Amino acid sequence: KLYGSASNFRVQKVLIAAKLGKSEVELAGEQPPADKFPFGQIPAFDDGEKQLFGSDAIAAYLGKLTVCPGVAQWLQWAEASLLPNVLGYVLPSVSAAALDGAVVASYKAELYAQLALLNKYLVSRTYLAGERLSLADISVALDLLPAFQHVLDGAFRKENVNVTRWFQTVVNQPAAKEVLGEVKLAEKVAVFNQAEFCKVASKLSSAAPKENKKKEEPKKKEEKKKEAAPKEELDLADEAAAAEPKSKDPFAEFPKSSFVLDAFKRSYSNEDTLTKAIPHFWENFDKEGWSIWYAEYKFPQELTLAFMSCNLISGMFQRLEKLKKNGFASVCLFGTDNNSTISGVWVWRGQELVFPLSDDWQVDYESYDWKKLNPDDAETKKMVQEYFMWEGDFGGKTFNQGKIFK
Repeated sequence: KLYGSASNFRVQKVLIAAKLGKSEVELAGEQPPADKFPFGQIPAFDDGEKQLFGSDAIAAYLGKLTVCPGVAQWLQWAEASLLPNVLGYVLPSVSAAALDGAVVASYKAELYAQLALLNKYLVSRTYLAGERLSLADISVALDLLPAFQHVLDGAFRKENVNVTRWFQTVVNQPAAKEVLGEVKLAEKVAVFNQAEFCKVASKLSSAAPKENKKKEEPKKKEEKKKEAAPKEELDLADEAAAAEPKSKDPFAEFPKSSFVLDAFKRSYSNEDTLTKAIPHFWENFDKEGWSIWYAEYKFPQELTLAFMSCNLISGMFQRLEKLKKNGFASVCLFGTDNNSTISGVWVWRGQELVFPLSDDWQVDYESYDWKKLNPDDAETKKMVQEYFMWEGDFGGKTFNQGKIFK
């Protein structure tokens, strides 16, 4: 028995693998029984002896597919790195999922960068791992299915012919076609129609049963007046927006500062870092209104593959999107796979840790040790230069790659 929706791409992975492995499987409902699957994760599988959850694990089992290291690396990359960007870009494009436009743009940029690298990898390869179709191909292709259906349009496919060729090879395998049918690729990037959604939602709301009201007593003719036009009802989206409390700017009460962060960011983005941006920073930095901090990740023993560590940094940046007007950081990964550290230099308004100012900013910061730096100290100036330029001895650490929060 397999639990989950037949239209869910994770479930479809399993169904395709089951056909490859000639395994009989029955869709038994969208939600698995809580006594056997307390996490409630979908898809879930139960054959009476074995209970499994997670699409890749179930697919490997039913498909009788080998998960060698060459396959496992692709499964790990797709789940940890590729899929978050696919969903972060696709969901706001096709649904009412509310995400800041800049965050969606960030997901899109990262997805396109990942697929550009994948396109190069596939120049001389038919499949991801070896010369035959594997679980790596099925899993990664199905993770990309929503993107190819909704946002990877003709212009993208023209620029990324190898990825497109590989994807179509996978989804047109007989086992895949039995499950997916004919996969229709996006003609243009989907854009969620908020007005249409509100229109439909409003109709559904008005069609819902209303509470019985007391019958109004007949009015006397002499008291009859022209009825006022009924007040236009808010649609569901407006009602939700009206009910939501206005978020207060955490920096509203802070005193004005002479340091204009945007001016520094423009210099950092467009001019030479050593000769222009860093001198601009120190010439204009307001040490009374701003502070500089050094942060180091507390749990380096948990860091494994470099790309996963970089995703850890990117995820934190995305969750801090609304801090960008009042903050800047350069965070670096040092070392190699399974032997690395993360640290960075941060600049923000005020003299205390900024994260407690907003509930939205408190997800990641406790995983780091924070040290306030003295802007007048020569060691601080050296550290700022190294982290802003991604060059230097970094106290003996070997630079791997960096990320900028700006």
